[in-house]
Amino acid sequence: MNTKSQLRLLELDDLCRPDRREWTLLDLLAVFRRRRAFLLWPLTASLLLVTAYCLVATPRFRATAQIEVQKESPGVFGLETDAMGNSRDVDSDSLDYSMTLETEARILQSGSLALQVIKDLHLETTSDYFPEHSPGLRFPAWILFWKKPVEPMSVPIDDAPDRRYVVLKIFASHLKVTPLVGTRLIEISYSDPDPKLAAKVVNRLVQTLMDYSFQARFNATAQASDWLAGQLVGLRRQTEELQQKAIRLQRDTGIFGDESAHNVVLARLERLNEAQIAAESNRILKEAIYKASQSGDPELISGLAGNSAVGASPAMTNSLALIQTLRSQEAALRAEIAEDDTKYGSAFPRLAELHAQLDGLETSIQEEVHRIGERSRTDFEIASDAERSARDSFEEQKRLTNETSDRAIAYSLARQEADASRNIYQGLLAKLKEAGVLEGLRSTNLIVINPARIPPRNRPQSPNTPLYYAAALATGLFIGCSSALVRELQDRSIRSAQELEEMLGSHLLGVIPRVNDNTRFPGHRARRAGIGITAPRMIRSIAAIADSRNASAYESSPFLEALRSVRTSLLSSYPARPPKVILVTSSVAGEGKSKLAASLACVLTQLDTRVLIVDADLRCPTLHKELGIDGTAGLGAVLFEGSLPIVHPHPELPELSVLCGTSTPALPSELLASQRMNELLAGWRSEYDFILLDSPPVLPVTDARILARLCDATLLVARHGFASRQAVQRSQQLIQQELPEHATLGAVLNGVSVESADYYEYYGYRNSGYGSRYQRKRYADA
Repeated sequence: MNTKSQLRLLELDDLCRPDRREWTLLDLLAVFRRRRAFLLWPLTASLLLVTAYCLVATPRFRATAQIEVQKESPGVFGLETDAMGNSRDVDSDSLDYSMTLETEARILQSGSLALQVIKDLHLETTSDYFPEHSPGLRFPAWILFWKKPVEPMSVPIDDAPDRRYVVLKIFASHLKVTPLVGTRLIEISYSDPDPKLAAKVVNRLVQTLMDYSFQARFNATAQASDWLAGQLVGLRRQTEELQQKAIRLQRDTGIFGDESAHNVVLARLERLNEAQIAAESNRILKEAIYKASQSGDPELISGLAGNSAVGASPAMTNSLALIQTLRSQEAALRAEIAEDDTKYGSAFPRLAELHAQLDGLETSIQEEVHRIGERSRTDFEIASDAERSARDSFEEQKRLTNETSDRAIAYSLARQEADASRNIYQGLLAKLKEAGVLEGLRSTNLIVINPARIPPRNRPQSPNTPLYYAAALATGLFIGCSSALVRELQDRSIRSAQELEEMLGSHLLGVIPRVNDNTRFPGHRARRAGIGITAPRMIRSIAAIADSRNASAYESSPFLEALRSVRTSLLSSYPARPPKVILVTSSVAGEGKSKLAASLACVLTQLDTRVLIVDADLRCPTLHKELGIDGTAGLGAVLFEGSLPIVHPHPELPELSVLCGTSTPALPSELLASQRMNELLAGWRSEYDFILLDSPPVLPVTDARILARLCDATLLVARHGFASRQAVQRSQQLIQQELPEHATLGAVLNGVSVESADYYEYYGYRNSGYGSRYQRKRYADA
């Protein structure tokens, strides 16, 4: 297989090769080392910000208290029935405990209690709210409302909605209420710059909750008593009217006693009267039960199970029993969920199934509660209809009795009605008084376990310096690493010798270091941080070595050693016959090809050979500047005018001949492709050992491709951190298409920092003493 076929296969392999290989840990470390500025700046900034915040932030102290929510206890004097005559069920399940804890926690976080504490302790004038003089750097409270509150402090907070909104927001941001899982305890904490005030706020909030709980119970009892008292007013008026009617009939008829015990009409009338009274009592009880069921509380509804009126309805009894059964199942399921969550964690698969079962039970309970409400409403309507029916039957019977009986019957009925109404009134009045005494004597179910104590001043809750620094370190590292990786992914330039080798599919001829401004050489100082030593200094250096002057000063120079490495690699590619005509080019301008060509020509003269360097860049000749000589009639003039080339030896290095000029002729590509160019190269081949051609870049013009056909070897220069991958790959493809059978193409990575890992790992200087003398020594001017 010939060379061109191999090159075509290489091109296909390059097209199939992915643009980037997978990164390893060493690659990531190399990226972070190369992009350390992107890594260090965010890290330093975050640490400085945290340091500044910790220095200016006001220390805050957190006071904490714990309260226990106990079971509902019966009355102090053993009164364990409610106003309806039902016994109080003090037993409750875990679901009820959980709901009670959550309810108490929400009440502690309510605005009513917060506002009461703010008023009692005058928190509005403290440093967290609206202090008269705010020392130090503080967060403006009015930002919560996006404007400064318009109400002055002289206006009561109840009449200042803007100020009240801000105050409640600030109070809620400093308050933390946490029900402790698996216990009946609630933890209340509050933070403030004043540790004493923080403890006062927590203790006052707990006391306010206890007062609120007691007052809420009392108000609920008062509301029920008011409703029942309203019912008793009408019943009392009815009882008084019936009694007056009985007295009037007795006085009018003059009957004392009951003389109609064996009268069938009167007997039926008495039964209807009893039925009417029972229907009225049943209606009152059903109405009370219906009003109680409107609350929707499963616990309150299940307490109706002991009522005698409920027991008369099998459907209602079954529903209440079903609710109690469902709540028992719900309590057991919640206990199992809490146990599995504590034992296996929230990711345990069975927890999803248990939660689904729990949702089904809750839905069943709510549906049953809704059915009980609808059933109680139906019972109430039925009782009302029954009462009306009984009353209608009674009135009809009474009409018949009036038609067949005398006034004695009317008197007897009136007396019975009066007695029945009086009994009902007295029974309900007794229940009303009992309910008032019962609710008034019930104690609170809250107990303070640990009151809030003043926290120590040397242990502030914030700023938490270790936590903040850890967060700043993590944030800075994350942002820095992300920025470095993003910058690395966006960077399309060549950053390492390994990357260039993998992209070209061949080994490099060498890596040329970059010399810093502060590096001194005999006779000159580096003009700028560039790609290497300039050719005039190189010529003087080689001349000094040839004269055995300062030879030791340059034998260990990394730049010269790199050039020698390129020279060795170039010559070893043709062990039998070294290449004579060498083309030095690059993908685009600015990659240091001219400097490298001049420097390589100087190094080749150390082999006791005759070297000719030609400025073949007919469009922008710069070789005379790199060599530090004046331009004469260059290659362009020779090709355009057909004159003989005037080759001058360098004044300081006679072994080096130079052909360079400053003119830019027309049609440079045609001149380079002319027969005259072939003749010149043929003559130079017989006269010189090495001919170096400094050509224009490959991509902008075609001059380099034309010259590549005439050369034995082509050096493609790629500047480290400057040349893009696409440009180098495209240049390689274009040159390979023009190379003759015997020619080779080699790449040189230029401008690598002598302190970078790529340079030392390529030449092996990192762990050896070779080349270190140049790093340690500073030379005087020659």
